[in-house]
Amino acid sequence: MNIEWLQSFTEATKRKSLSQAAKALNLSQPALSKHIRNLEHELDVVLFHRTSSGIELTEAGERFHNRIVPVIAELITIRQELRQFRQTTPIAIGSLPSLATYYLPSRIQGLRLLDRPMTLMIQNTSGELVQSLQEGRLDAIFVDTLYIEKSLWSYELFTESYYAVFPLHHRFRSRKTVALSELYEEPLIVHQAPCDTRKHIIEQMELLGHKPNIINEVAFGDFILGAVTAGMGITIIPELMAKHIGHLQLFALPITNFGRSRSVSLATQSANLGSQLYQFISTTDNE
Repeated sequence: MNIEWLQSFTEATKRKSLSQAAKALNLSQPALSKHIRNLEHELDVVLFHRTSSGIELTEAGERFHNRIVPVIAELITIRQELRQFRQTTPIAIGSLPSLATYYLPSRIQGLRLLDRPMTLMIQNTSGELVQSLQEGRLDAIFVDTLYIEKSLWSYELFTESYYAVFPLHHRFRSRKTVALSELYEEPLIVHQAPCDTRKHIIEQMELLGHKPNIINEVAFGDFILGAVTAGMGITIIPELMAKHIGHLQLFALPITNFGRSRSVSLATQSANLGSQLYQFISTTDNE
């Protein structure tokens, strides 16, 4: 039993005419008649007598009308309240730290979709973000495409390579690129687990038959590049981050055989929200 059937019923009762009720509700008469038939079928009663002058409520219809009118008014009020609540509830967007720092700020500034404000939540791994999305705590996420499940709406935004970052005095300063196999003996600084990049570094080095020489694990929120600047070791980061180290006493080299690029996608459970968010971001990219 849906509210449209009930509205068709009460309007027909009020006007004592299916054609006039249909006109008042901006429906075709066949559509309104179908609403009435559906309601009668669900209640297993006849609601109207059809007469030569129009329609009249049956005894069952009279009883139903008396009981349902206040219910309909309450349902309409609830619907309006929930719509207002939704319009004032922010769209919750989730992101990996690197994307929240270097990719999203200029693209979501002033963003309002579906006439709603926006909040940004940062989580350390794509897996955590996908779980938050599926549990309804987030409305949209920006994550590594590898972790997105087929049941979600998604759109790939870009792909990027991984870079090794060194202090300026490192022996590779004159190089243009570096191979991953050249890095396994280097003192490596990584973020603490769980971390997508850390996981990929270990996986790719193990595929080459090596174990990374992790000498320091930095908590998220701490400045991992500061440890490299201090000469404590090297680190490996996505290209997006590597392009923003020019102000530091560091240099970065693309890793030629990392084995996989990082693919970044937007994912949601709502194709409508996803397409609107992608359109907004695309417009910002083109400005």
